[in-house]
Amino acid sequence: MRQDSLLSIHNLRTRFHTYEGVLTAVDGIGLEVYRGETLGVVGESGCGKSVTALSILRLLASPPAEIQGEILFDGKNLLNMSLNEIRQIRGNSISMIFQEPMTSLNPVLTIGEQISEAIKLHQGVTHQEAWSKAVEMLRIVQIPSPDIRAREYPHKLSGGMRQRAMIAMALSCHPRLLLADEPTTALDVTIQAQIVELMERLKEEIRTSIVLITHNLGLIAEMAKRVVVMYMGKVVEEALVEDLFLEPLHPYTHGLLESIPWMGRKMKSGRKQLQEIPGMVPSLLEIPEGCRFHPRCSRVMDICRKEEPILIRPKEGRQVLCWLWA
Repeated sequence: MRQDSLLSIHNLRTRFHTYEGVLTAVDGIGLEVYRGETLGVVGESGCGKSVTALSILRLLASPPAEIQGEILFDGKNLLNMSLNEIRQIRGNSISMIFQEPMTSLNPVLTIGEQISEAIKLHQGVTHQEAWSKAVEMLRIVQIPSPDIRAREYPHKLSGGMRQRAMIAMALSCHPRLLLADEPTTALDVTIQAQIVELMERLKEEIRTSIVLITHNLGLIAEMAKRVVVMYMGKVVEEALVEDLFLEPLHPYTHGLLESIPWMGRKMKSGRKQLQEIPGMVPSLLEIPEGCRFHPRCSRVMDICRKEEPILIRPKEGRQVLCWLWA
């Protein structure tokens, strides 16, 4: 683990044992998250992004889930910790913003109760002190009339306010690592911009490292320093954000970038054109032989159909899982 690494993941595998067979949602990935940085994790739905985050905090029920590998946080392997030890980490040193706040917030507890519960648990303060801190956190995330909102239930708040409340809860104990799973999903563009600005400001104030999980490449371009691209449970490319956008190495990354709008992109007819990645993501019960992306790849070679590629470092600071660069 590098000296400035906060989180270091080695050969992480997360399997689900089902009646139809064993699904390997995360298959031998490695990640580094450095102190004070934002690492972006992108890919289509079902590629293993959210399962990776849930695996870090061991929030997957076992059985059916089975997690193997090494997850080092400040040099300590989270997978070797007891249940009580990992509970001291969750919401304290490592926090998570979940994808859908309406299903993540408890509908029978007020917003203030849910935030203050985490503060009391991890900081050992009185109920009144925890409540005051909860109201202050709502003020920090710019929720109007925070003392009133703290006494309201989640269904009384708008989508943007619920997301802000989730951020307030996640940051209430000043975590060193924040796992943000699609933090701007289902929010209009104005609220998205406010959430991004808020996360950037709070990151600078408390020096929190962020793992930003999203399919929104625009959000990655704005917030992240490095980016990891996942496909079918594998890391297929890793690079600095600028390098990835200027020169994607993996055909899958190239396809993702071609499928989003760009200023100036036009067809010969003058209309703007978007390119889609052909086909669908295969089932994890029917993983293709060789490279997992080869059935959808426009640059497929014979070796791609037969042998699984190895992770290659063709340039400084770049990694790619593709035979084109072997």
